[in-house]
Amino acid sequence: MKIVFIFLLLFISGCKLLPDSVSASKNEETKLSQFEKAGYCDLLIAKDGTYHTVFLEQPDYGKPVFVYYSSSTNKGKSWSAPVTVSNDGTGNGASIPKLIQDGSGTIYAIWKRYGSSDKNKYPVNETLLEGTGGYTIGTLFYAVLNGSSFGKPIMLASNEQMQISWFPTLDNAGKVHVVWSQLSDESWKNGWSHWYYADLITEATLNGGSFGNFKDYSTPGKPQYAGGAPPNLGFQNLSGYYDKQNKLHFIGEFVAESGVKTLFLFNGTKAEIAYQYPLYKEGNTFNNPAELLFDEKGNDHIIFRPPASTLESDQIWDFDVATRKTNILASIQKSGVRIQNFQADQGPNGEIAVMIQASSLSESNEAYGFFYQNGKWQTKGLSQNASKDTFASSGNFYYDGYITAITSSERSLTNFIDVAWDASGKKSMVMNVSIYFVGQGFSTNSPSIYFSKID
Repeated sequence: MKIVFIFLLLFISGCKLLPDSVSASKNEETKLSQFEKAGYCDLLIAKDGTYHTVFLEQPDYGKPVFVYYSSSTNKGKSWSAPVTVSNDGTGNGASIPKLIQDGSGTIYAIWKRYGSSDKNKYPVNETLLEGTGGYTIGTLFYAVLNGSSFGKPIMLASNEQMQISWFPTLDNAGKVHVVWSQLSDESWKNGWSHWYYADLITEATLNGGSFGNFKDYSTPGKPQYAGGAPPNLGFQNLSGYYDKQNKLHFIGEFVAESGVKTLFLFNGTKAEIAYQYPLYKEGNTFNNPAELLFDEKGNDHIIFRPPASTLESDQIWDFDVATRKTNILASIQKSGVRIQNFQADQGPNGEIAVMIQASSLSESNEAYGFFYQNGKWQTKGLSQNASKDTFASSGNFYYDGYITAITSSERSLTNFIDVAWDASGKKSMVMNVSIYFVGQGFSTNSPSIYFSKID
């Protein structure tokens, strides 16, 4: 595979990225959220062509962060009014939601809830420490879509407040599996509640309103004395899938006894070390965890951000496990400009989508998409200024992105993107965007969720 170097020579001005509906590259952006206090989002295009999305949002400051659901039957032109999925009456908030459809057509929403159902304990409305890789202890829940609404939340755990990192995936028979890391029963009983104690990786199969077929992939460590702390070898940042041989592949991170954060790969048969961060230089990986995806040949690809402090620039790497080669997908060559976030999604037939958000800390950031298909990478600007002619690149790289709309009174941040493919292979996305209004000595931001077609 050809190594693709993308040098983003950034000159980013303040800009308004996405009003409620604007025309750009013949596509239209539509706001889906209600209260301008939105968070992470996920998009699913179902087998029948219906578009489904879930996203985090809170009605007001101090209120719980709930999972909301909306759908479209006309390919994203209009959407149903958002309704809550995760509100179980406890007052507890939720973290990153995911949608998945099984082989029979059943659609599931899955999320992790904070806090306890015990009315004698204060509910946990939200947390600032959670990221897509998992950081805060919680409880996995899921719900099944019945017509136009989801059913009652179902707890996917033996006890509350045990689970950290998780991902859903489909096997070859179309069954939905959820894989997660959690505290062992002994650690939970003794109150050792932190991600680095979550050293049990387990899996369950969903079957509508029931679940079962549990399988463990690790053995929890034992404390040195009864009631003591287990070893600090918990797992975080899990990501994976089932291959064509119906074997589960996944990656995750743990902190070795030496203190080095270690990225490992389980290839369906055995585990191996894929990468080790320099000591105390890994940064906040739970907000930008490595992602395990596969290409058209079935080869594993690990997309991750190495520590910028050890390199000449901020970079995103694509590590091809079969060839043991690293492709540098993005490398920023401007002082003060950083890759702030990245995400990655698996497409059909080995397609891959990687999205990054980049800028200096005081300017609007821009979103870029890197799309892999059959051995080649194509790139697009995914926000309004990402295609400016001040960007440079090598090879046959080009941007095909959105119009520019510059304003000096606002700055906008693209925070998170999820991409989905329709039956014809066309891509769409949902994006979290915060628009900052600055004036008279104060600023406000309005994080909202927008839908847009990419192709």
